[in-house]
Amino acid sequence: MSTEEQKTNEIELTPQQLKIYKKAFGERLQEIRLKKGMSQTALASLIGFEKTTISRIENGRTNFTFSTIVKICLALEVEMKEVYDFKFLK
Repeated sequence: MSTEEQKTNEIELTPQQLKIYKKAFGERLQEIRLKKGMSQTALASLIGFEKTTISRIENGRTNFTFSTIVKICLALEVEMKEVYDFKFLK
């Protein structure tokens, strides 16, 4: 497959779609955190972040790294697949 063919098959993600996915991820994260009875402040403290960072993630207003998600999952004592359990757009 040529480079040109690869480009035409590339999955495109619009800024609006990305915003929707980040929001869905954040809502799922918040749902798990609340089920665990943990505040944003407590979660932030466990992973060495500010409460505002957790708020921005949960509201879909920031990008985050893989290592951030790993830390969050460890702090919440959940498997990563749980935080990614939300519906994707078609």
